[in-house]
Amino acid sequence: MRCNEPQMLTSILSEGTLLSQIKERTFALGKLAQVIDELLPSLFKQHYRIANYRQGVLVLEVSSASWLTRLKYEQSNLLSGIRSKILPSLSSIQYKINPDICSETSPVIECSKKNHSKTSTLTVASATYLYAIAEKAPDKLKKQLIKLANHAK
Repeated sequence: MRCNEPQMLTSILSEGTLLSQIKERTFALGKLAQVIDELLPSLFKQHYRIANYRQGVLVLEVSSASWLTRLKYEQSNLLSGIRSKILPSLSSIQYKINPDICSETSPVIECSKKNHSKTSTLTVASATYLYAIAEKAPDKLKKQLIKLANHAK
């Protein structure tokens, strides 16, 4: 039968218990995050987070492929800085893309949302140019150009 009696907080956090191991791991990853924040430009702070550190491999989650590319440009500085400051046993960094990392207050995200909401319309002048080009185009291309020109507003 399970023991459901209240326990002292000091006994739960004492060394060797699972909760104390989780606390130590969280503290270590927090210190690692501080070191990485110091090494990277401030633009990166909202677009990455530490997922794990295991067997000499640091796993970072990145918000998008473009931020992943930017982060890879900083990889050599990041590796050498982390090794010198906190983790000499670090052998490599793995990256995973996780779009949920982005915060809603990021100006880059707000700009991209504005661009997605715009709908592009084809002007009448552009449609007349397409009709003119379609007259001299091969049949297959002619059909596509006329179809595109019919979307003018």
